[in-house]
Amino acid sequence: MSQPAVSEQIRALERRLGCRLFDRLGRSIQPTRQAKLLYPGALAILDDISRLEQELTRQASEVAGEILLGASTIPGAYILPRIAADFKTRHPEVSFTIRISDSAAIIDNVLNHELLLGIVGTRATSPVLDFVPFVEDELVLAASADRELGNPVSLARLAQLPFLLREQGSGTRKTLEEYVLRNGLDPGRLNTVAVLGSNAAIKEAIKEDLGVSILSRISIRDEVHCGRIREIGIRDITLGRRFYTVTHKKRTLPNHYDVFLQHLRRAGEKPNPGSPEAAGV
Repeated sequence: MSQPAVSEQIRALERRLGCRLFDRLGRSIQPTRQAKLLYPGALAILDDISRLEQELTRQASEVAGEILLGASTIPGAYILPRIAADFKTRHPEVSFTIRISDSAAIIDNVLNHELLLGIVGTRATSPVLDFVPFVEDELVLAASADRELGNPVSLARLAQLPFLLREQGSGTRKTLEEYVLRNGLDPGRLNTVAVLGSNAAIKEAIKEDLGVSILSRISIRDEVHCGRIREIGIRDITLGRRFYTVTHKKRTLPNHYDVFLQHLRRAGEKPNPGSPEAAGV
């Protein structure tokens, strides 16, 4: 800075503080008592600013801290644990909390800034939410291994079977209702015998032959392998769907969230994370 510019800055500081900082003695200047009081405090402020800049730089590049995720049942129970474990081997300073709820609740949590990142089985129309396709899934008709049932069944036959439904707000239920409507069947015509709040509860009810249900193929893989549940086809219908990552467009993700989100999307580009191929089976 030039000498006049420095002088002007000093005069501006003196006006702001309401005191003189230098006595001008001819061609020399001497600091006042107030200047001697100000100087060490100013140095401390500059040190604090420097440390803050270093901390912000470190935080911007560090992959550490808790990641709170919201997920609907299938990704939360069957897909995310493996991906989170793989990420943690690469970044051991990260910890995870996975909040499992239905898709509608997770979307609402992201919309209201209670969650930074969600994985859901349906997408909503919102100008402030960003939905990005994550992995493909397929819904299949699941029945007890003991139930005598042809394979495949027609849609008309499906309407006659005792049916187990997920609760309102479930991505699985929404996908089922959309598909049967598209194929000329009113969801209200299903012979619903129970509405249950989780996939685990529905699977247990199927094992006891309380009824049949439409479930994610990922979620019944182990039960099919063990012979407790059968997968039944529905004639002329394939119930494909996608899971999505959901974020708020106006929120800036912390670095460890952003790095995990990129890892999550790369994992979604590989064979289905819940499939036997991805597991090496």
